[in-house]
Amino acid sequence: FQLAASRALSMYIMNRGACAASELCTNVFLLSDSRDPYAIPSRPREECLRVFEIAKASCEDCISIVGGDLFVAPVAPFPDEMEYVDMFGDRLTGATGGGGGGGASSGLQLDVERMFIEKTQVYPHSLDQLEFTRNSVVSGILRVALSAFVECVRSSVFSSFGYRQMKVDAIFLRYIIPHYVKDEFGTSEANACTCLFNTIDDIMLKAGQRCFDHEVTNDDDYYDVEKDEIFTPYQLVQRFLEGGQESSSMKRVAFAH
Repeated sequence: FQLAASRALSMYIMNRGACAASELCTNVFLLSDSRDPYAIPSRPREECLRVFEIAKASCEDCISIVGGDLFVAPVAPFPDEMEYVDMFGDRLTGATGGGGGGGASSGLQLDVERMFIEKTQVYPHSLDQLEFTRNSVVSGILRVALSAFVECVRSSVFSSFGYRQMKVDAIFLRYIIPHYVKDEFGTSEANACTCLFNTIDDIMLKAGQRCFDHEVTNDDDYYDVEKDEIFTPYQLVQRFLEGGQESSSMKRVAFAH
């Protein structure tokens, strides 16, 4: 009975993960549009919000069956600039010298780091005994989605706007994921959250390699021609989140405190 239940759970994870992957990969081809070299993103893509809607619904499904907490912790306040590295990691912020995760040096460093990262299984095997916990299920769904997105990015090309949009999306994903997933030390989910962060870093590395304009991968200052202002991708995400606190945006991607 336990094996049969585990197989059903495996199918659920892969189905929900495929739905989330479909959202992430939707309209990625539009990110190759280079007609306006001065265009910058204004917010995370709508598809990123839909991924967390799937995660949120999956949490509710799990809790209705096995009980427990709906989420790991409330969404943290958006960090100050001095705290970006702590929140988003060395590679995404470019603190390792890779210029925001896109340069050749960051690629070499990531390859070295991969040698010491524990291999994580993306797709559950039919004979695996899966843990019936919210953390295990949601991390599995997001692993499937992000791993598929890596392959989508690997076969795509990006304009300067497209790469900048990917950076905004990556920051948004990394900011919200700890609301749903955590590393549970001493269990099979010891690297659940870390694995997702590493995959996001990999996505940005691949996007940088597939970008027309390699200079943009080392530049987090986005000049808005219309407003005659410079914004960073972190500021764009923060502005979107703060603008949506009283609307439905945050309610769609996260549970209330």
